[in-house]
Amino acid sequence: MKRVFLELGGKSAHIVLDDADFAATIPRDAGTIGMHGGQGCGILSRLLVPRSRYEEAVELATAGLQAVKYGDPNDYEVLQGPQINARQRDRILGYVNKGIAGGARLVTGGGRPAHLPHGYFVEPTLFADVDNAMTIAQEEIFGPVLVVIGFDDDDDAVRIANDSVYGLAAGVTSASQERAFAVAMRIKAGAAAINGAAWYGAESPFGGYKSSGLGRQNGLEGFAQYTETKIIAGPLN
Repeated sequence: MKRVFLELGGKSAHIVLDDADFAATIPRDAGTIGMHGGQGCGILSRLLVPRSRYEEAVELATAGLQAVKYGDPNDYEVLQGPQINARQRDRILGYVNKGIAGGARLVTGGGRPAHLPHGYFVEPTLFADVDNAMTIAQEEIFGPVLVVIGFDDDDDAVRIANDSVYGLAAGVTSASQERAFAVAMRIKAGAAAINGAAWYGAESPFGGYKSSGLGRQNGLEGFAQYTETKIIAGPLN
């Protein structure tokens, strides 16, 4: 029997609670959707914000995405490079069309950049007025597409974050470390970052719940997967 360890997909949520510093958090974190061209399983591609501050969050996220520098990845100032191939670029653009057809509001991006005619580039893209049941909120796009979803309270935010077949990663931002920790503990994901912290590191076991994989990489747990447990029994006297 072959033992298999899998780190699979994700549709990870970043919950920004109502007491967070929106201006400091949202533009910075929204822009990370462009890292690796959005081709990262643990990227936080669902931005969950309070309905009471929804339009403020959308405006700040828009600024964050529009500030993303994309182009030649050999340029050290570039954050977002091209997609891996034409097929993936076209797949992402197909999801953009699905989002529009499903009733989401395309705020920025959504196409191929006119100033980069060569290469498989997709503009950093933001959707608002997104319901978590929409295709663009449920399926892994694996591209620079961020969706903004509103929630009523902490319980509702946790419910939305967990309403996914995936459970790879999550983020929670709050002025209260204790509140952020309490919310993070309730999210069904293999890793959760509080207030901008990072879960990456050789010492940190990384992997997912549900359809996001089996087993862990890194950390003691990563080594334990390659060992066998053995019991040797002997007489008591």
